[in-house]
Amino acid sequence: MNCPKCDEDIGDSYQEDDPSVGIVGGYYCDACDLPVDRDAYEPMEGDVPIMTAREARGDRPLGTPISKLSGRPGEPGFAEFCRIARSWGHE
Repeated sequence: MNCPKCDEDIGDSYQEDDPSVGIVGGYYCDACDLPVDRDAYEPMEGDVPIMTAREARGDRPLGTPISKLSGRPGEPGFAEFCRIARSWGHE
């Protein structure tokens, strides 16, 4: 385990939780005076990058706009339904 700030090896500084005195366990960097979450992730060789849906699709809307799915006539009417859908950014 390395410190995310100074990259010093802090693998031997691990301490378990001690709820009786309110200590949350984890690693600690003495040089930076920085607690490091024990669940901090260290990248490893062969890791697969994960991207968000927004990164994958860009600015395109996700899925089919609801205005394209509904064709029911009546009040307030399909035209009003389409107007509301357009106000949300759907065509």
